[in-house]
Amino acid sequence: MTGIGVVPLDPATQLRPATAQDGPFIAHLFKTARAEDFAAAALPAPVLDMLLEQQFLAQTRGYALQYPGAISLIALRHDEPVGRLILEATGRSWRLVDIVLLPSWRGQGIGGDLMEAVARAAQAGEADELCLAVLATNVAARRLYERLGFVETGQDDTHIAMARRFER
Repeated sequence: MTGIGVVPLDPATQLRPATAQDGPFIAHLFKTARAEDFAAAALPAPVLDMLLEQQFLAQTRGYALQYPGAISLIALRHDEPVGRLILEATGRSWRLVDIVLLPSWRGQGIGGDLMEAVARAAQAGEADELCLAVLATNVAARRLYERLGFVETGQDDTHIAMARRFER
């Protein structure tokens, strides 16, 4: 339990608030997920690590400024950290700021279970909608979100805004 009622259906998957001790895991998670984006560039390892570290720091600062009330949750599978989600759970419109799983844990239903858990908590918390933004190039994530009832609400040069609205 996370304090806001986000509980996955699969008992092997749990969420807990991130702590300062999770910093190295969160940085590793970011770098592992983003390294895939640079595979074709064939950058030397030290250059790639420096680039990913800069991007991680920029994302961390950006999220803190843009979503100061957001909470960071660590996804666990059999008590092993496998991912993270950042959620701004305030007001009538909740926002899933970020969700990412280690590549080895993708495609196993964990992401969908986490998304459904967030949607159930948002609806129980009397939110009217759950919003997110997805990279326009992330076709797999967009398909998952559409399958979970999210619809496109707008887009810019890099991201597609999506929302899942709840009936009252």
